[in-house]
Amino acid sequence: MKILLVLQFWARDKAEAMKRARLIADLQHEHCDRADFLFVSRFDCPHDPETVKQVSRKFNTYTTISKRRGTGWPLGCNDLFFGSLDWIYSNVVAGKIPAYKAILTFEADSCPLHSNWLQQLSSEWDAAGTKVYGPQVDPGPHINGNTMLSGDLQFLKWLSRDIGGCTPHGGWDFVLREELIKRGVVNALSMRSWWRCPSVNAETYEQLLAQNVCFLHGCKDDSLVKLVRQKFNLPPTV
Repeated sequence: MKILLVLQFWARDKAEAMKRARLIADLQHEHCDRADFLFVSRFDCPHDPETVKQVSRKFNTYTTISKRRGTGWPLGCNDLFFGSLDWIYSNVVAGKIPAYKAILTFEADSCPLHSNWLQQLSSEWDAAGTKVYGPQVDPGPHINGNTMLSGDLQFLKWLSRDIGGCTPHGGWDFVLREELIKRGVVNALSMRSWWRCPSVNAETYEQLLAQNVCFLHGCKDDSLVKLVRQKFNLPPTV
């Protein structure tokens, strides 16, 4: 069973999101047998056909526009997340997409750090034996929403239908932290989440690699994308 990579974005962060998507595709030397890719845009944001085409060369690829109408933080982010899970659950049940062992939900400020990142996360997920595997942050603490979630249908039904949303006074990952802990949460040391990180320099990037980190959330510019491309001799950011 594969991982489903779920990139969620809206008009204001679409350009950065597409840079991440193209990087993920370029890091693959051949068609990926470890993961599929799902683009999820907010209800008022169209997809980027050229990026979807590029990613489709390396991944089985799906696109959807969220039906939920929330905007702003945190309602817009929460609605985009729950709209993504609802689409996944509905299409797995309908047999339109395969079942996945795990779902990686991530946003435009997330970035893989090396070419073997999918193999690393896949192996770590298998070893963790949990329902939620991601970077732990304060307050709470809680697991940040750029995280891996179980593809188990009972868990997906609970999160996408039985819960189906949360109060607009906080992000879903914080609001639901106690319920998620009850179902199994593991702090992923190979994944990091940094609050409003404006940029990443070469020294910091090398330190992350030395610490066996393969995925970083929070970098707001494309500095990390450029560093990864340079490290692995990929074409410059476009």
